[in-house]
Formats: sequence, structure tokens, C-alpha cells
Amino acid sequence: MASIIKVDQIETDVNLTGSASAPSLYPMNDTNTGVFFPAADTVAISTGGTERLRVNSSGNLVVTGTTSLSNVTVSGTVSGTYTLGGTPTITAPVLSGTTTGTYTLGGTPSLAATALTGTIAAARLPVGSVLQVVYTHYTGTVSSTSASLVDVSGFSAAITPSSSSNKILVMVTIYFGFFNDAYPYVTLKRNGTTIGSGVNATGNQVNSFLSGTNQHQGANGVSLYKYGPAAKNFLDSPGTTAALTYQIAFASPYSTASEIGYINRQHNTDNGPYIQSVGSSITLLEIAA
Repeated sequence: MASIIKVDQIETDVNLTGSASAPSLYPMNDTNTGVFFPAADTVAISTGGTERLRVNSSGNLVVTGTTSLSNVTVSGTVSGTYTLGGTPTITAPVLSGTTTGTYTLGGTPSLAATALTGTIAAARLPVGSVLQVVYTHYTGTVSSTSASLVDVSGFSAAITPSSSSNKILVMVTIYFGFFNDAYPYVTLKRNGTTIGSGVNATGNQVNSFLSGTNQHQGANGVSLYKYGPAAKNFLDSPGTTAALTYQIAFASPYSTASEIGYINRQHNTDNGPYIQSVGSSITLLEIAA
């Protein structure tokens, strides 16, 4: 029969290896908290009947777990500030679950074959990281003989920034078509406000976001089939975390009924291989600041 030894209010059953719920070495009146020996050359500590820490026969430290993957293995949620000094080497670390806090490697650290699972918070990504991408491929066609800007239905993209300090990189490509002396152009609007246009137009001149490159028709009818792409990137600073809609508006000033500007089509629509269907696009990238 096992014996009980009492020393300064500590009880131990000297013949048992113990378990997490009934450790061999425990304080008086708290029999599910203490030290036990789950295997040869292995010591463990439990609190409240649950194993919290183990040192195995290889000298590896295991926190809240039973299987050692390396010298130190932590399972579950990790938070706080962690500093490795000297010249630490971390080989094939595995981080799983929820990991928060600040991690610092001092000296000349070396990390190899790091495996990360789960989600890294956007706030912890470095400046310049792309946090989200929104893309619209506009395949409709639209024409204009008016100097008045009109929103192009379906030619927009919406995004909600994760931080008010982040930027939105707007990338626009448009295929313009022409007939006669049309000079089509577009503006970019963010939630109804024009952004990214030129600023130097005076009088009857126009500040545009993108302009079609016209070629006067002359005598050879070149404008009947001419069209081509125009592209521009604009880095916007919206300063908000509210939802944003970036909209393309279209106009064709210096136009009459015989002077027409187009998006995504040529003027003529013959049944020939020189008539080609295209698409325009708007892409939004949230950039960490």
C-alpha cells in the first residue's frame, strides 16, 4: 500500500506517477494541481486538473500540449511580447491558432522553412502590401455625341478600406472609338466626386481622367474603324473606412450627330474580321500605409 508523506503542508504519493487530474506532488487541499511523471524521464505540471507544461526526456519544453515538435512547442493562443536574443536559429517553426503580440528576434536571427497557417491581421502587414483587389471587366458598348458627362452603367467598382490611412490604387483601361471629329474622354468619380483629372484646362478646354486619341477622318474614312486603348493609374487617399464606389463617366465634346465617341466599339459594324469586340476594365487595390 502506498504511503503518504507530509512535509510543510505538501502531500506526495511516492509510489505513483500521477496524472494531470491527480498529480503525485500537490499542495494540501488542492489535489488536482501539482507535479506528475507521465513517462520515463519526463516531468509535467498541471493546474486545475489540466496539464500546462511538460519537459520530456529530450529536454524539450512543451506548453499546453503533450507532443514536442521542436525544442519549444506552444499550442493554442499566444499573445504578448517575445524576444529571442543572441544568435537564435528557428528551424521549421509551425504557428497555428491565434497568434498576437510583438515578436522580436535579436542578434543575427535565422529562420528557415517557416509554416504559417490561419490569418495575418491586415494591420500587421508591411507598408505597401496589397490587402484586397476588386476588378470589373466592362464589356458593354456606349456612344456619346454630348459634352455632358454621363455615368456609364456597369462601369464601376466598389471597395471598403480596412483602415482610413490606407490608399486605393485605381487602374483604368478603356478602348475608345471615334467617328469624324469626336474627342471622347472619361472622368473618374469616387462616391460622386470627380478625382484624378487634369487641372490645367482653361476656358472651353476639358480636364479629363483619360482621353481618346482621335485621328481626323480626312478623305480616307479612317475613323470608321479606328479605336484603341488608353490606360492610367491613380493612387487615391480616401481617408475613410466607409464603402467607396469608383465610377466611370463618359462624354464626347465637339460632337454633333455626325461626330460620335464610343467605348468598346468601332463606328462601323461590318461583318468582317477587322471589326473586333473588346472590353475595358477598372481595378481597385487597397494598399497598406
